[in-house]
Amino acid sequence: MTNHEIGMEAYYYSINNELIGGISKKNAVKCFEQIIAMLDSDERLNLPFITVNGKCFVATKKRLIKCSKNMFGYKFKEWKWSQIRNVFYKKALTTGTLILNTVDGEVKISINRDGAEFAGEILRKLKNEAK
Repeated sequence: MTNHEIGMEAYYYSINNELIGGISKKNAVKCFEQIIAMLDSDERLNLPFITVNGKCFVATKKRLIKCSKNMFGYKFKEWKWSQIRNVFYKKALTTGTLILNTVDGEVKISINRDGAEFAGEILRKLKNEAK
């Protein structure tokens, strides 16, 4: 499979599991393609999701990677599971929030309310498996 095909599958996985946010399909697929190109040969996508403000995330067994698109291209941030102490999630009236307690402080990720519990549980599972 090409990176584009995998990016498309990641996009549709996000939609089907209600982990979709404010980004166009074209930009989301491009972000996922960029993340896929960064992965090691033994890594696979365990959880691709899109935040409500249009950032794409991919969780693997090794790390969590964020891709955001700006005027000048793509910007990436990643956390290895050893850098994340705890993973929590909260659901509010309209959105959900994933809360990562990292060695650098708290990171809040706003996602679709209906996908918050699903994403939180998978991230917790990946974090526990990485120990």
